[in-house]
Amino acid sequence: MAAGYLLKEANFIDRPLSDDEMWSAFAYLFSSKSVNDTSYKFGFLKAIIDNLYNTDSKLILTFDQLFAKFTEIYWNLVLKHHIRQKNPGKLNRQSELEKALIYGKEKYGILEDIPFESLINDMQIDICHKVKMKCKENVVGALYADLGGLFYSFSKSGEWIQINPRMYEFVCKHKVAIEKLNYYEWAKFLEKVNEDSAVDHLLSKIDESTMRTRSSLAYYRDILFEEFENKCFYCGKPVTKRSVEVDHFIPWSFIKDDQIWNFVLACPECNNRKRDKLAQVDFLNKISDRNEILIERDHSSEADSARRIKMIYDWAKKNGYNEIWTPKKTTV
Repeated sequence: MAAGYLLKEANFIDRPLSDDEMWSAFAYLFSSKSVNDTSYKFGFLKAIIDNLYNTDSKLILTFDQLFAKFTEIYWNLVLKHHIRQKNPGKLNRQSELEKALIYGKEKYGILEDIPFESLINDMQIDICHKVKMKCKENVVGALYADLGGLFYSFSKSGEWIQINPRMYEFVCKHKVAIEKLNYYEWAKFLEKVNEDSAVDHLLSKIDESTMRTRSSLAYYRDILFEEFENKCFYCGKPVTKRSVEVDHFIPWSFIKDDQIWNFVLACPECNNRKRDKLAQVDFLNKISDRNEILIERDHSSEADSARRIKMIYDWAKKNGYNEIWTPKKTTV
């Protein structure tokens, strides 16, 4: 078989897998046996993890979805923190990723401290396309091979990956642990290819660079208030647009995304008390019923994720979100 990065397409190995076998695949990826000329594999794995709940019903993710996140992750690492993504050597080489990001910055005259999500949409699309075309040739097949062909199928011409259902459930159950291992090995690689001054507080810089700046939720508040909720989702207290807040039903720290299927309206007291906890399971049926209405009204294009919320709730519990919050008073 050709080296992984040379593959144009490949299918995942479709057979029963034990947890030990799946852990072994990730252990190889994070070992010294996995050859890395750049940090791409760590960034691409992070892009997949952050899109786990954005797949369609066949567990397919497009390259556009993945490289949008991939580009966003590296924007701060490269342009704000000036962290190299490959060993520059005597010729002071740059990775194709770094060249693509610098191209975008110079083309549009973007200041280094401007977050990627603050760029206008046309700029984002152009820069993401440039990064995708430069990086897809090597990273997709390389990560596929390093995970033993177990994680996903892919097509470079079709520009998609399809996650193995067995691996999908495994990664969802162990999302936090795999993410931390990926961060650690990513940081170890970057320490080798950067000067000491660039790698101060490296794990914090990676975490910051992979964390999307949270945007205004006013748009979602208006939809939910007009069509569903003029009272707190949790305690039933009447609210007004001015007195209501948008809550991530499953904590944002686990989802790390803003999707309407995970939003409810809450009074300030409930939102403040719930914070980074899961609500009691009674509310899970309530939000599931609400999501079915959202899907029918076409306010949620992410229908598969909306219907998957009960599984995501369970995966959050398996990832350490064990403190269950109950409002003082409920009307459920």
